Order: sequence, then structure tokens, then C-alpha cells
Amino acid sequence: MLRSLRDTFVQFGALGPVALLTGLGPLVGTFVLASTAPLWLDSFRNLGAAQIPLFLVLTTVLAAYSLTPTHASSLLGGMVFGLGLGSVMALLGTAMAAALGFVTLRFFLRDKALEALAHHPRAEAIHRELDQGHDLRTIALLALIRLSPVVPFATTNLLMSTTGVRMLPFLIGSVLGLAPRVIAVVWIGSSLTELDLSQAADRRLFVLGVVATAGLIWILSAVAKRGLARLESA
Repeated sequence: MLRSLRDTFVQFGALGPVALLTGLGPLVGTFVLASTAPLWLDSFRNLGAAQIPLFLVLTTVLAAYSLTPTHASSLLGGMVFGLGLGSVMALLGTAMAAALGFVTLRFFLRDKALEALAHHPRAEAIHRELDQGHDLRTIALLALIRLSPVVPFATTNLLMSTTGVRMLPFLIGSVLGLAPRVIAVVWIGSSLTELDLSQAADRRLFVLGVVATAGLIWILSAVAKRGLARLESA
């Protein structure tokens, strides 16, 4: 089994380390934020007018490059700005992070991804279907992916950057899928006095994620079957 995992990792070339980073980076970021919050949280609260631009810049860069989880900025947004403004700031920052991650990964890794997919017919079939999909279907699929906790934020950026999906449908689908989770976590954060990232694991978010994951699995299975059928008939 370990050898099989190693071979798969090698076949994906440059995508292997990046995919690992997108999954593990936010976990490390969660630990760092939780352990250092007492050192910087009060200073951030006292920044005044500089809070908003600094919050947006940090959310965009750190989340885009898998250095922190998106729910951390949502909790912080709720704590610092309250529910209304915090929701706007957290969703805007997360959308900007999605766009930055998407553009960066597409520029550096798309060609390598297409080469790696040639070794995985099922993944390539899904990839082809996404490339040929209409904008509305892309938006709906992305919204489900973003709602599901199974696929990390940065991993979704990586997967979608390898397709021909345009920026506008990518952003619309991302915002629609992210909005319920972001607003819910901001609401939780608005009642906190300390940055406790474990509070983001709300039961209602878990139920929403399970439903979205079930729908996502069903849709991807259907997409893969149709794509494989086309490959076999070609």
C-alpha cells in the first residue's frame, strides 16, 4: 500500500508536493495561530483604520498559499468587526484568496497537471467533463465542493486551476459555496473574546458539510462514468 501511494505521488510530479501542502499547510497554520494569538490579537484590535486593509491582505495571502485555514479569518473577522462587517470582510478576503491561489496555480502548474492526469483515466475523465461543462454547471459543482469540508480550500483551487474554467464562474461558484460556512463561522466568532479555532466545528456546519459531500460524490461519480464512456467509445 505504501509503495502504491509513493508511486502515485511520483506520477503526479510537481503536483504531489503542492497537493500535500494544500492539505497539511492549514493544519499547521491552525496550530501556529492558536498558540500565538495572545501575542498579537490585542495589538490587531487596536490598529484602528488599518484593521480592514491588513485583514484583507493577510487573509488573501495566507489562505491563498495554504498557510492558514479560511475559518481562522472568519472567526477573527467576527471577533474584530462583528457579524455584519465581519461577514463582508471575511467573504471578500476569502474570495480574493481563492482568486489569487487559482491564478498562481494555473500559471505554474497547469501544464504539469495535464501530463500527470494522463496516468489516471478516471481523474482525466472528470477533468475533461469539467473542461467541457457549461458555466452554470461549473458554478453548481464548485458551490458543492466549497460547501463540503472533505476538499480543503486550497486543494479546490489547485484542482480547478488545472481545468479550463473561467475566472468569473470560478469566483461565483466559490462565493456561493463559501458564503454559508463563512457567515456561520463569523457569527460564532462575534461571540468570542479569544481566538478559539475549535469553535468553528459547529454541529450545523457539520450537517451541511455531510449533505454537500454526499451530493458532490454522487455528481462526480456521474461525471466520471460519462467521461469514461466517452473515452471508451472514442
